[in-house]
Amino acid sequence: MSEWHDTAILLDHIYSHTPQIARRQIKNQPQLLVLDGTRYKFFPIRRLADGIEGRAMDAPKCQAQEVQRYRHSLRSSGFREVTENEAEHEDLLSELVRILQDQFEDRPSPSPKTFWTPSPTIREAILNAFQKYDEYGTPEGFGEARTWYVSHPKTEKVYPAKIIWGLATNKKGAEFISHQARDGLRKAGFECADLSTMSEADFTPEQLREGSVREVVQVRRERNPVARALCIEHYRNMNNGKLLCTVCDFDFAAFYGPLGEGFMHVHHLDPISEARSSRNVSPEFDLVPVCPNCHSMIHRGGENRSIFDMRQTLRRS
Repeated sequence: MSEWHDTAILLDHIYSHTPQIARRQIKNQPQLLVLDGTRYKFFPIRRLADGIEGRAMDAPKCQAQEVQRYRHSLRSSGFREVTENEAEHEDLLSELVRILQDQFEDRPSPSPKTFWTPSPTIREAILNAFQKYDEYGTPEGFGEARTWYVSHPKTEKVYPAKIIWGLATNKKGAEFISHQARDGLRKAGFECADLSTMSEADFTPEQLREGSVREVVQVRRERNPVARALCIEHYRNMNNGKLLCTVCDFDFAAFYGPLGEGFMHVHHLDPISEARSSRNVSPEFDLVPVCPNCHSMIHRGGENRSIFDMRQTLRRS
């Protein structure tokens, strides 16, 4: 709890005993702290500042300085400013009107209102950003996504990482780079993948579910590019940035230069062709990168040889 929170509880207690003070203060003040779980919910910032500085909050006149002086303290204490140009401002204003109407049959003064609400955790902010993107699309200040994408933890739908991070942190695209978005999203526990090497045709599945039957020229099992990208990234991290065949350690980039960069097959340890329906996969445990030659040998004769057996074969040759 912060001193702002604790002082708001005290002011709510004062309001409960002297409703006329509540009416006057809440009605007239333009800057209000919002605290759920209290009777009056809205508390004037300057009155709270009086209380924090040891002055009476129910005095006829407020002695605290202008709110600008307290912005840093409020933000450090976990509150954020909601102004008229933000979507939730209308809902908060409606709630303020309702409380004043129910309690005092009155309305707030016509001065513009600014609300200070508890900041959501970064994870909550990111989850809210997914919803905002679904509702409003790409916000102003962002271009088309090109590289990093993030998966929703429940729906597994894929979103542009930079836009989601921008919506969650209230930043424009010019204020940070994609790698900062990726790192921030990962620290918050979200899966990110670089899909820049995926073809446009592959970038259609929206979740880490694969194996659904898709009809094209022939019937085949659908592979998921996000799962593939996460697998590649996982094994790159294990090999200091190199993309090596899990069986023979072949490195296409080392042999072919830029032409070979990022080229590799991804093998399902549990054959997807034998799956009865679509399924979720773990890019770290269910998939491995293998070169085309080793991939062909793994499945030669319709079999599914283990990575261990394939390595043993190499050692005997």
